[in-house]
Amino acid sequence: MYCSRNEEGVIAVTAEPDDTQRQDRSESTADPQVDLAALRRELDVVDQRLRDALRDRLRVCEEVGLLKRRFDIPVMQPARVDQVTRSAREYATRHDLSPDYLEEVYALIIAETCRVEDLLVASDTDDPSAR
Repeated sequence: MYCSRNEEGVIAVTAEPDDTQRQDRSESTADPQVDLAALRRELDVVDQRLRDALRDRLRVCEEVGLLKRRFDIPVMQPARVDQVTRSAREYATRHDLSPDYLEEVYALIIAETCRVEDLLVASDTDDPSAR
């Protein structure tokens, strides 16, 4: 999260830094270690958002697993896996990322999701912490 103050002194919290908070990549200090430290701080913020998003995704998938158990729906849904993978590859292409890279990332995410769903479906409790 990023905080900024407007002309009236009101603090705004945003998910993205404003122009005054984002490091200008064209201007650097005389010390590359200072620049590197600033970029690493920025990466730390991005990494935290990524971890939060993965946690949130897994929580939704836990609910999916409970629903699948309740209605006796198989955990593995190949059409859904294909849809998510295709979407990831398309996103990568549109945003100048390697489609293979993003597909591999999603393969790991989906594998963990299936593992958690398998545990929930096999369990007799609705408590996701039993995973």
